[in-house]
Amino acid sequence: MKKLFFVFVAIILVSCDKNFESINANPNNPEVISPELLMVNIIRSTVNELASDGFYRGNILMQYAAEIREPGIDRYQVGSMNVWSNGYATLRNVQNLYDVASERGFNNYMGVALVMRAFLFSRMTDCYGALPYSEALKAKDPDAPIYTPRFDPQEAVYQGLIDELKQANELLAVNGGELIQNDILFNGDVLKWKKFANSLRLRLLLRRSARVNPSADMQEMLNDPAKFPLMENLADNVALEYVEAPNLFPITSERGGFFLQRRISKTFADKLNTLKDPRLGIFANPTDESVEAGSPAYAGVRNGEEDSNLSSDIDAKVSSVGIIYYNGQQVPVPAQGIVMLLSELKFILAESAVKGYINGDAKTYYEEGIKASMEYYKSVSGVTIEATPEYLNQPGVAYTPANALELIGTQRWIGLFFNDYQAWHEWKRTGFPVLTPSIVNSNNDRIPVRFLYPSDLQVTNRESYEAAVAAQGPDNINTPVWWDVD
Repeated sequence: MKKLFFVFVAIILVSCDKNFESINANPNNPEVISPELLMVNIIRSTVNELASDGFYRGNILMQYAAEIREPGIDRYQVGSMNVWSNGYATLRNVQNLYDVASERGFNNYMGVALVMRAFLFSRMTDCYGALPYSEALKAKDPDAPIYTPRFDPQEAVYQGLIDELKQANELLAVNGGELIQNDILFNGDVLKWKKFANSLRLRLLLRRSARVNPSADMQEMLNDPAKFPLMENLADNVALEYVEAPNLFPITSERGGFFLQRRISKTFADKLNTLKDPRLGIFANPTDESVEAGSPAYAGVRNGEEDSNLSSDIDAKVSSVGIIYYNGQQVPVPAQGIVMLLSELKFILAESAVKGYINGDAKTYYEEGIKASMEYYKSVSGVTIEATPEYLNQPGVAYTPANALELIGTQRWIGLFFNDYQAWHEWKRTGFPVLTPSIVNSNNDRIPVRFLYPSDLQVTNRESYEAAVAAQGPDNINTPVWWDVD
């Protein structure tokens, strides 16, 4: 009898052991991550960062807006910012997406990962220059983990990113590939991911064009639109729509008073007032003083204004940033965080045509860029605006070959309002628009051209940091990145 009892117990124990893993598996913490589970956080964290940095820093550096309380960026008190730390944090998720997709043979997810990787790395290298790229994101490599990655020169980073975008275009399959799920940017539209990849590639090719002639790559793409589709219309704009709570436009959560500490810059308001540009009524609100007087008008404040001129009554005298950038749920179309717009692509093509990199009519591309910008802001504001013949043919806008680059640069600047740091990078590259440094600043009347490396790198990755600084130049805000040769 005892023998039968022990045999029975043994059978039960063996059975329990066989089922132990399945019984104790946590359904809320799967061992194998599905790629779609990573999509939302990658996209949202990226675009939230673009919108926040655009409002707090990019707008100030490029004189779209100015600080009227506790000025910092306006005084060029620029440090390492958060582009580095937040960028690498998101890139770790992007690497996970690529690895999981690669293991399962999901080419479309791999393509998406490469596009986001190229976008994030390009954003970072444009702000800092050399950075860990080829050895980055390998701390968890099971075979050869790298904890102190070397910094790649920007030249190598750019070539790698351009190659990755070409690979992404090849991986993304409109027909026959797996469905892309949890895609809050394009709703799983693979063709739009391809268009974004190729349009972003053109941005990078032009940005490094003072160092590497982009003609062959650009012409290859433009001569085969079936293989290299580009953004074509309003529906192709790359922008994340913030529909409703809890997915609010990042600036919406700010207290009204804090939001109002940043007002439209005099530089920007004066330019758009001179051109009678209808976008000004979307970018800004009329001053309280002018509304009270019955004649709504727009006015800005000088960047880096003297503290003595920033008295409390200035609030009523200068325009605040438009409502769509603060209370996006109370306008006809939900607020959007911009990643890349069709208008930017058109200006890329216009400049490339002027410089002979591509065939095509620069004037046509230029005017299409202005029209695309007007159409976009009409769509997100509910305000009826358009690029009328009167607007396009006026002095300061009308295309002339002699002033083509300045005209393109100025309209690109207007169109890049609130778009991360993109206008800053284009200003560094082209010198347009021509800007006067802030009235009061801490950088000897020089607009910064890069951010500082995070200080902890001097401890955590000192050897690589010192090698990068020795090759690139001093780690300060006046050392240009590789592609910035002017």
